[in-house]
Order: sequence, then structure tokens, then C-alpha cells
Amino acid sequence: MIGHQSNANNEGQDWARERLRNFLDDHPSLPVYRFALIAGVSRITIANFLDGKEVMRGTLIKIARAMGISIDKLRQPISNQEYIELRQEEKQ
Repeated sequence: MIGHQSNANNEGQDWARERLRNFLDDHPSLPVYRFALIAGVSRITIANFLDGKEVMRGTLIKIARAMGISIDKLRQPISNQEYIELRQEEKQ
């Protein structure tokens, strides 16, 4: 069917987007263009993703690797324990 898009591939992208935003906020010396270079994708792809556009699973895998987490973790909301750990890291 033309125009049909599987939600299975795009599932969790909102959480992934928020995790990436948090990651970039926590690393102010790592601008989007440098993160994109580390991840192996174009800065336009990262910028479009952060602006709400969907990306392919392969791109999510590259983003997760660059962040040092699994794609499954990337697609999940931040747990209370992770939030507490992040806040403790910020205070140090």
C-alpha cells in the first residue's frame, strides 16, 4: 500500500529524541555537528530528528552507539533511577 508506514520501525522515537536532547544538554562541549560526526550520520539528519522527523532504525542504532547505550534503552523513557544518577553526576 502506497503511503503506508509501519509504526513498528518508528516506535519509541519520541523517547529516543528526548534522550538525545538530554545527552547533548549534559555534554555542552559536544555540539550537534560533532555528535553527528561521532555517530556517523549527517548533522542534517540529527537536526531533522531533533525537530521531530522520523529516522530509520539504522540511524537510531548509530545514535545509540555514539551515546554508549543500546537501541532498546534509547527507545525507553528515562527511569527514576537513571534520573537520580544524572542529577548526582551534575552536582559533582
